[in-house]
Amino acid sequence: MISPDVVLTDTRTLIGIDSQNPGPLEGKCAEWVGNRLSDAGVATERMPVAEGRDNVVARVPGEGSAPRLVLLSHMDTVPVGEGWTFPPLGGAVADGRLYGRGACDMKAGLALSINLLDALTASGRPPAGDVLLVATVDEEAPDMAGAHRLVESGLLRPDDQILALEPTGMRLRIAQMGLRWLTLRVHGRMAHAGRANLGIDANHLMAKIVDRLKTVFAALPYEDPLLGRARFTCGTVQGGVATNVVPPVCEAGLDIRIVPPLTPAHAVELVERVAADVIAEHPGARYEIDPLGAERPPVRAADDSRIVRGIRAAYREHTGHAVPVGGADGHEAYTDASMVAALTGSTSCTVFGPGATDQAHTADEFVPLADLDLGARVLWTLVDNWRNNPG
Repeated sequence: MISPDVVLTDTRTLIGIDSQNPGPLEGKCAEWVGNRLSDAGVATERMPVAEGRDNVVARVPGEGSAPRLVLLSHMDTVPVGEGWTFPPLGGAVADGRLYGRGACDMKAGLALSINLLDALTASGRPPAGDVLLVATVDEEAPDMAGAHRLVESGLLRPDDQILALEPTGMRLRIAQMGLRWLTLRVHGRMAHAGRANLGIDANHLMAKIVDRLKTVFAALPYEDPLLGRARFTCGTVQGGVATNVVPPVCEAGLDIRIVPPLTPAHAVELVERVAADVIAEHPGARYEIDPLGAERPPVRAADDSRIVRGIRAAYREHTGHAVPVGGADGHEAYTDASMVAALTGSTSCTVFGPGATDQAHTADEFVPLADLDLGARVLWTLVDNWRNNPG
């Protein structure tokens, strides 16, 4: 069995290892994860991704012919930021919650994965199929380099059942919104603000483009029963030289969340069309669009995939009711499992884990201790049922 107390201890230790991205990154965290698993008798190896950045791969061999269970847990966190009332790397426990950067996203899930492999090794009972943990780097960055390297390595098999223990509020996430990040740059003409008629205001053009894009994406006719509708956000805007100068350049970072049947290419086409229409109204202006990070299409796990069926059964065994699906479980948050599904076409990749996305990336990020307990029980039963029902 998995000990929730040890999961808590390991999560607190992981929170105390600074792995902000950008920032210190994952080196010290990878070293600790590798040592923790090796000390438990679990075979581990490093998968180089970039200079000083390795995925950690650990494996408990199975004795049957069942598909492998592959657990994905990333080691990096977003930056700490401001506004904390608890020490962000302190791992404080209060009112049934564990606080700290990465508490839910996703060092609690990583600790659960580690303790599953530890408990399997200690039990002396081989699982029905191999159980792997891949602790990845760079999940919080645009390129998701750790997941890409995992797929490129050839480690994964077509029948692998893949689970990311990301925060879902202990709900089952079987579908995932697509995502495209773009950098839009508008070029106008600089002039004295007192003679604004001689210039082309790049900030104004950007505002018009963003406003139209909001309208265009809101009017799209596509609505998925789980994912909802497409969403458009202008996350950053930078433009201008001085208050009394007509701004010659404005740059914006665009975040576009898409649902089927839209693809990342469709998102780019819509931005291109709107930007071109606005720029055409202002002779002398021009624009550029650059992709930021990897393409992330919408993905969905099959309802009859072994991993989905297994989580449903294990959850019901411990709670007496069906695992919640849909709703406020973070379908908009792209994960390593989503990227693996997008790159391989697998329909056996899903997400289920402790903590809620409402707390991820926030000040005073936390994971409920109750989620660690339920997660430990569900995860152990998932693998135990794998053994009892190898077909």
